[in-house]
Amino acid sequence: MTSIVELSELMKKYTQEFSDAVSRKNYDAAISLALMVLEKLVTIARNEVLGVIIDPTVRSLADNYISGYEKTLSYTKGVLEGLKYVSPLYAYGEKEQLVQLLASSVSELFSFIMGALIVVASLSPPTHEERFGVV
Repeated sequence: MTSIVELSELMKKYTQEFSDAVSRKNYDAAISLALMVLEKLVTIARNEVLGVIIDPTVRSLADNYISGYEKTLSYTKGVLEGLKYVSPLYAYGEKEQLVQLLASSVSELFSFIMGALIVVASLSPPTHEERFGVV
């Protein structure tokens, strides 16, 4: 189980490294980092958020929401594969757009997960070992 503290630390590190890569206009590094973090967030959302939702309607809504980010991952990987066959001048502009797409996707999914984990933690009875790292 990922704690809220671990998730927060992941995002702090990601934000710093992503900002550094973008400020250097190293879009390849920024995209690679954002893809890695987005994949991890999708896994957390699927396993740790969706896994505790009992209501079938809410579960279906959350599943559809998470599926959107899985599609973003697939789209990004497909575009990157296609960019191997185009002019570097054209590829640069496309990579810049991918950076924007991934930045917003990571931010949105992170907010969804944090909100969900806080709500679930607040509804769970306290135990000796806090389930989500919330004290």
